Amino acid sequence: MKFPRNIKWRMPTIFLVMLSVILIVFSIFSYILLAQSAANNEMVPATVFTTQIAIPQGTSVNTTTPGSQNYEKLFFYTISADTVKSIQDGNARALTIPTVTGNLSINQSIFITAQAQGGQKIWIYYRISPEDNSEYELLIMVHSSAADKLILGNFTNVLIYALPVILVLAFVLGFFIVKRMLKPIDQIRNNMRETGRGNPYQPIEVPAGSEFSELTTSLNRAFGRMQQTVDSERQMVTDASHEIRAPLTVMMGETSLALRKKRTVEEYEKCLRTVSSESAYLATMVNKLLLAAQLDNAKSLTNAEDLNLSGFLAGLSPAFTVLCKQRSMTFHFNAEPGIMVRGDTLKLRELFFNLIDNAAKYNRPGGNVTLSLKREENFARVDVTDTGIGIKPENLGHIFERFYRVDKKDERGAGLGLALCKKITEIHGGKIDVSSEYGKSSTFSVWLPVVN
Repeated sequence: MKFPRNIKWRMPTIFLVMLSVILIVFSIFSYILLAQSAANNEMVPATVFTTQIAIPQGTSVNTTTPGSQNYEKLFFYTISADTVKSIQDGNARALTIPTVTGNLSINQSIFITAQAQGGQKIWIYYRISPEDNSEYELLIMVHSSAADKLILGNFTNVLIYALPVILVLAFVLGFFIVKRMLKPIDQIRNNMRETGRGNPYQPIEVPAGSEFSELTTSLNRAFGRMQQTVDSERQMVTDASHEIRAPLTVMMGETSLALRKKRTVEEYEKCLRTVSSESAYLATMVNKLLLAAQLDNAKSLTNAEDLNLSGFLAGLSPAFTVLCKQRSMTFHFNAEPGIMVRGDTLKLRELFFNLIDNAAKYNRPGGNVTLSLKREENFARVDVTDTGIGIKPENLGHIFERFYRVDKKDERGAGLGLALCKKITEIHGGKIDVSSEYGKSSTFSVWLPVVN
C-alpha cells in the first residue's frame, strides 16, 4: 500500500499511528498493573463472613462476638474453583493453621458460599480472646476471585471496543485540525496557480499570531513587489509603445505626403527636418529604454572604480555650461575637493547629464542652474538646483516613475530620465530625492557612498 503523499492525510495518519502505539502500550501496562493488584490485593475486603472462637489443638466454633478492632493478620490464602468444589463436597473442609501455642483447625465450609465461584481470596485475622487468654478470636474475611476476573474482563472489553472508536475520532479530528492549519498553504497554492495563469496576485490573509503569519507576510511582500514589477513592466511596454508610435506616425505621415506628388525643395527639406527630428527622438528613446533594461538586470556595478567625484564633475562642467547656454541659462558649479566614490563613470555621466538637462529644460529664460558637491558623513551629496517652474506637491511622489510626466502634453521629455537617475543612484548604493517650491525652484539631491 502506497503511503499517502497529501500532507492532509499524512499528518493525521502519522498522528494516528503514534497515538495507537501510545494507547496500546498504556493499555497493556494498565492491564498488567490491574491484574497484579487483583492478584496481590491484601486490603481488607468488604465482606465479613464469620467470627469464630478457635482453641489450639482443637476446632473453631462460630460465635457472635462483635467487633473487629485490634486484630492482627494471621493467614492469607487463595483457593481455586476446583478447591471450592472439593470443600463443598466435604473432601477438604478442615484447614490447619500452625500457631505458637498449637495448631488451629478451621472448617472452610463455613465461609464457602455461592460467591466463591471462580475461586476465593481469604484473610484470617486474630486476637487473644478477652474472656480467655487460651483462646483466639478469629475474623475471617472473603473476597471472590470472580470479582477480579469481572473487573479485568470489563477493562478488556473497554479496551477492545473503546480504542477503535477513540482512534477513529482522533483521526477525523486530526484531519480537520490539519486541514484548518494548512488553509494558508492552500491559499498560497491557489494564488500561485492563478498567478501562473497571468492573474493578479491576491494577498493571503492570516490572523496575527498564526504559525503561518510570518510566512504569508513575507510571501505577500515578495509577490506584491513581483506584481508591482510585472505591472510596471506592462505599463512600461504600453507607454513605450505609445511614445514610439507617435513619432513613427508623424514620420510615416510626412513621408506619405511627400511621396503623393512632387514637392518643392523647401517642402522636401521641411519633411526631412521633421523626419530627422522624430528619428533623433526615437533614437534617444530607444537608447534610454536599452539603458533601463540593462539597469534592471544589473545586480551590482560591473565597471566600478574609485573615482574622484570632485574632479569628475569639474571635468563635466564645461559641457554643462554649453548645455545651459543653449537654453539661455547660466551654469554655476562649486564643490569640495578630494571627495572619492566608487562608481561607473559612464552611468554617473548619464545621471548628472539627465539632472542638468532637466534643470535647464524646465527653467525660466535667463534662469540659473547650480551644481554643488559636499560631503555629509559617509556620503557625497550632489545638489542640482534650478530657478524654474517647480513641481506641485501632488506630483513629487511620482516623478521618478517611468514615463511619468506632470503634463501629458509636454513634448520636452518622455518621462524616462529621472527613472534612470533613480536606478543609477540605487545600483551605486545611494539614493536620490527632490524638494521643490512650486513656481520658484527645484533641487534634486543625490547621495553616493564615499570611499574612505
